[in-house]
Amino acid sequence: MSGFFSWLKSNIVIVILGILIVVPLPVAWYIAGGMNSKLREERQTEAAKALRDVEGATVTYTLPVLGENEETISDKGPANTVKTAFYKAEREKREQMVAAVKERAVEFNAKDHGSLVPGLLPMPERGAPAQLLPFEMAKRVQATGGDNATSAYDELFSRLRIRSPLDSEVLRERIAARKQALMTQIAPGIGENEMEESARTQISQQLVEQRLGALETHARDTSFYADETVLPPSVPRTVPAAAPSIETCFNWQADFWLVSDLMSAFAAANDQFDTRGVGGNVIDGAVKRVESIQFGPFVTVMQQVDQPTNTRGDMGGPHGGPHGGNTPAPTSRSGRSGSAGSDAIATGESFTGRGAEPSDLYDVRKVKVTLIASYEKLPALINAISSENFMTVLDADIFAVDPWDMISQGYYMGTDYPVRVEMEIETLWLRSWTKAYMPPSVREQLGIPEDVSTEEGPA
Repeated sequence: MSGFFSWLKSNIVIVILGILIVVPLPVAWYIAGGMNSKLREERQTEAAKALRDVEGATVTYTLPVLGENEETISDKGPANTVKTAFYKAEREKREQMVAAVKERAVEFNAKDHGSLVPGLLPMPERGAPAQLLPFEMAKRVQATGGDNATSAYDELFSRLRIRSPLDSEVLRERIAARKQALMTQIAPGIGENEMEESARTQISQQLVEQRLGALETHARDTSFYADETVLPPSVPRTVPAAAPSIETCFNWQADFWLVSDLMSAFAAANDQFDTRGVGGNVIDGAVKRVESIQFGPFVTVMQQVDQPTNTRGDMGGPHGGPHGGNTPAPTSRSGRSGSAGSDAIATGESFTGRGAEPSDLYDVRKVKVTLIASYEKLPALINAISSENFMTVLDADIFAVDPWDMISQGYYMGTDYPVRVEMEIETLWLRSWTKAYMPPSVREQLGIPEDVSTEEGPA
């Protein structure tokens, strides 16, 4: 035994190292086994949770609604490859339809509207020729009554066959010449006071027939009666001595777009009753005569060229104020002075739901038109207005007129029952194309950011 202890003492280091090698093995096995069991439990718990999350996961598939009366298309459930592909294809198809409708809407609203003076809007380049462009605009939009061949309004009236009644002096000369010829034919050498009553009656009847015949011929060659006096006071009657501001020029341009659409709609209403293939006319058409067109400016101009005094009680500028002038526009609900999308131009919300609040997509302008129309054909007129552009008849008040009083003024209207109609019309102008013509100051007034150039640039 002493020998064992002697060996142990002499080899103590080897013994200790041997113990350190042998003893940890079962301990390590025990510890490792416990750790593996716990780790497995944790991984199993995590895997079970992940499986539950996958099995309980749902995806909501939706498609954009194309109409206000269309119900929302929605499907909620587990993700499905086939379903995902189907909804992706349908969404792309609908987005293409929306893009096509938007493009068509802009094309419909913009029509052939462009700048009356190329190079002026939105801002002319600097230089001597550019300084003359505002004067050119004033000449182009001048209400001249046909004396200025370069006036855009004269060209519009001529193209649509909008005319004044037959000149009374010309008609009077025709009647006088015809009367003299009849007196010579029926009672040669006898004065009018010496004629028999039957002869005077015969001559009078023939003169009435000739007068009505001349009026009817003129009416059949006329789409409807109107002249430069029906235009609102904002349309210049003379070229100003001082250069008009760029904001004034933009207002003139926007006013011409509006008048052009209105007149085209009235002419289109009469074209529906054309029986000769040459365009509608006063006698057969729905519109007989336009008496006045009234609307406020597109934007407020603080320093505006003086215009003739407004005596027709038009709608005026922002919040019913007068056209132009130096009166600042009240601030709208949006906090922007003179915003066309607010009640600055569109006085309050209409049944269309537009006009009460500003819109970043369009501007609203309301118009009051007084005209003489055929009572039976009023539905055709209202349809023609809405078909010409984004225009909606909001209200129409109807009053009786005396057709013989109209004839005495030279307005021959045929056999239709004429009525006077005071009509309020809401017009819509999409900013996707109009903002390309807006000067920076106009954009700022309307709250339109100077971001990037538009695709629909000035023509």
